[in-house]
Amino acid sequence: MSLLSVRDLSVEFATRDGAVRAVNAVSFELRPGQVLALLGESGSGKSVTLRSILGLHPPVRTRVGGEVLLKGRDVNRLDEQARQALRGGVVSMVFQEPMTALDPVYTIGRQIEETLVQHRGLDRAAARRRARELLDLVQVPSPERCLASYPHEISGGMRQRAMIAIALACEPELLLADEPTTALDVTVQAQILWLLRDLQRRLGLAVIFVTHDLGVAAEIADDAAVMYGGRIVEQAPVRELFRAPAHPYTEGLMLATVRRGQKGRALVPIPGAPPNLVALPPGCAFAPRCPHVKPPCLETLPPLHVVAPGHGSRCHLVPARFASSPALASSATGRGGLS
Repeated sequence: MSLLSVRDLSVEFATRDGAVRAVNAVSFELRPGQVLALLGESGSGKSVTLRSILGLHPPVRTRVGGEVLLKGRDVNRLDEQARQALRGGVVSMVFQEPMTALDPVYTIGRQIEETLVQHRGLDRAAARRRARELLDLVQVPSPERCLASYPHEISGGMRQRAMIAIALACEPELLLADEPTTALDVTVQAQILWLLRDLQRRLGLAVIFVTHDLGVAAEIADDAAVMYGGRIVEQAPVRELFRAPAHPYTEGLMLATVRRGQKGRALVPIPGAPPNLVALPPGCAFAPRCPHVKPPCLETLPPLHVVAPGHGSRCHLVPARFASSPALASSATGRGGLS
């Protein structure tokens, strides 16, 4: 049974320039213990999708459609009190920038304790002991000192570990990580990635990891979903995605990423810019930047083509490029589907 099932999720924000269609008919499922990476450029809808799972978008000027089924309960149909009960105990989030996510006027210890008092009903003494245990869990070298420190008094890596401790405080089943290593240097980034992967395996967490770094996805994820223009354009097991990308946008991301053996060869950037989400084109949103564009790409939204078991791509070119694929042939006759 799926822990999380997202079905035809759409999110629009009302602005003075018109409705910003940030997420458009996004669907995916997540099993207990599975790690899914959401990949794509900034503005592709990754973080908006993540916040929709928690129901964090303010109702004013925001219209959310579709279903977000978390343990069988639709987050979009719950009142705020019921959503609060899900947050922390069932699902929690590690935000992108810990310096802005943490409250600067409270110590790290007070902020961890507040989570435990609110969601677990512990008294202050028990919450303090549990906060110390959590900092040990995320491998903070001087936990007592960290508990007594304010966010500005500790390093970026320690702040991120404190954020992870807060997210794990109520023992959630699903952890949402919104580019948790973006603001860190390379060495600390590697430490945080190793920590997240170790915690995921030891605690049996399901994780959705948002990143624009393909190397990070390859390191931590079981499956990957590539987003562009608010839509998932390709989804596959991460090894399959790197072995045989089926969408030109995925190929473009790979060519623009530093790889082993890259020395002496220039990176190939994707030309152009991401689409205007206020005025998305009628066809494929990537068509203006695609080196293989055909007339149908500009006119018709591509359907989902199944390339292999568990591997799907929304591209008009897939039938011709993967004509020998048994899964694609099955899909064409109506018998295929993503597993």
